[in-house]
Amino acid sequence: MAMEGGCFCRTIRYRIDADPRRVTHCHCLHCRQTSGAAFLTWVEFEATRFVIVSGTPGRYESRPLVTRQFCRDCGTQLTYRHAEEPDIIDVTACSLDRPEALAPEDHVWCDRMLPWIKTADGLPRYGRGRFDP
Repeated sequence: MAMEGGCFCRTIRYRIDADPRRVTHCHCLHCRQTSGAAFLTWVEFEATRFVIVSGTPGRYESRPLVTRQFCRDCGTQLTYRHAEEPDIIDVTACSLDRPEALAPEDHVWCDRMLPWIKTADGLPRYGRGRFDP
């Protein structure tokens, strides 16, 4: 499945020629602070299938080994990459043209979830990462 997306001002456009590997809501402090939102929904893809088709995103290291891309003009956060998982890229779900086509699978970092967030979606919830003890 091919998916397209980009930033709010349309300066940055990207294309992904792959099916999503997973869709997850992340409640960690870094996602909250970098987005200014209560949580972020990420869509994981094979990194080699993601290509920027127009514009040049900014990049910053939000913590050691983690690089995020964003639009320098409007500020839209676009991607997350961890150096220890070079074959994976996470894309912000709502930067996709059709985020409604996706179905989130779970919530991670729920031990950092804001107390005023109340979910009733029935999705699995993990205190930290999906694979943490």
